[in-house]
Amino acid sequence: MSFIEKVKERARQEIKNIVLPEAEDLRILEAARNSFRRKIC
Repeated sequence: MSFIEKVKERARQEIKNIVLPEAEDLRILEAARNSFRRKIC
């Protein structure tokens, strides 16, 4: 398992809320959507 996969797995086990002040940036919204779909946050 790669380092990134280990970080993702740990994030799935310890779900946290993330505040993103750049909510108008489409790249940030896409990253947030992907993280939510992957159950990382």
